Amino acid sequence: MTLFANENEYQFIKQAPDGKFYLEEDTVVELANYIKQLQDLNENYKKQIENLKAQISNLEKQILNLEQQVAILNDEKKKLEAMLKAEQIKTWTVVAVVALGATVLLFIK
Repeated sequence: MTLFANENEYQFIKQAPDGKFYLEEDTVVELANYIKQLQDLNENYKKQIENLKAQISNLEKQILNLEQQVAILNDEKKKLEAMLKAEQIKTWTVVAVVALGATVLLFIK
C-alpha cells in the first residue's frame, strides 16, 4: 500500500510487505527541500510586511505634515481675506469721498 500527497507528484509513505511503513530517501530530501522553500518564503513575506509597515509609517508622517501645512495655509488664507476686506473698505471709502467731493464741486459751480 502506498499513500500519496498528490498522486502525480509525491509518494510520501510506503508500506513494506511486512506491514511496516517507511519513507524513501528521495522523499525525505524532497520534503526537506520543500520545507526549506516554505521557510524562505515565510522569511521573504516577513521582510515584505516589515517594509510595508515602514512605508505606512512614512506615509502617516507625510499625511500629518501635509495636514499641518494645510492648516497653516488656511490660517494664511483667512488673514489675506481679512486684509482684502479691509482694503475693499478703504477703496469704497476713497470712492465715496471722491464722489461726494465731485458732487459738492458740481453744486458749488
